[in-house]
Amino acid sequence: MWSSYISKSVVFWLILFATVSIYGQKEYGIRGGVDLSKLVRSNLQKGYQGFEIFGDLTLKDKTKIAVEIGSETFNTNESIEQNLLYNYQVSGEYLKLGLDWEIYQRKPGEKNQITAGARYVVASFDTAQGVTNFYDTAWVQRYGAFPNFSQKGPEHSGLSASYLEGVLGFKTHIAKQIYLGGSFRMGFLVSQKEPENFDNLWIPGFNKVTDGARFGFSYNYGISYYLPIKKNR
Repeated sequence: MWSSYISKSVVFWLILFATVSIYGQKEYGIRGGVDLSKLVRSNLQKGYQGFEIFGDLTLKDKTKIAVEIGSETFNTNESIEQNLLYNYQVSGEYLKLGLDWEIYQRKPGEKNQITAGARYVVASFDTAQGVTNFYDTAWVQRYGAFPNFSQKGPEHSGLSASYLEGVLGFKTHIAKQIYLGGSFRMGFLVSQKEPENFDNLWIPGFNKVTDGARFGFSYNYGISYYLPIKKNR
């Protein structure tokens, strides 16, 4: 259901943006790429799996429509010193739509880019609380054992979140139409649907949710291919 929603939304917006971008510009084109940072992290960090594809469509000479679609699974343990409190897993997808503006005045013939942008993001995910350990000071003092009892936590499906994201990005031309690039991001959590009697500790695309704060920070890097479509003389 979520995948179908993403597909229909992306197709609609791309058709709309392509129609608008035909008029009144010197050049426009389409870019598509893969987030390498998530692939590297998936291989290096235990409990993490992620994948993202991204693209942009030039609307005017220095304005681009940006689309990012990804999925992430994150498994972590929460502990006090060496004592496990619970195991937590979140798995879901996200869709990011927004604009990028070139803020670096390129020299004639130069293809490197520095951009500033904004995104509106929607995420859909499920969570599962694994083994949960319960501790009691009196129990420990009396029996000298941790924990006093354990149980498996609940699973929650159909959770969601939305947030705004500011983006500072760069792209370096390496060969023909191939670019390497990266970005630094700051997110502001707008809304979220939380499980009953628990908090969202991690949101796909946003990363860790800090208790009492709505801000999150992240970075990424990837490789992309740019296909110029039209140049007006």
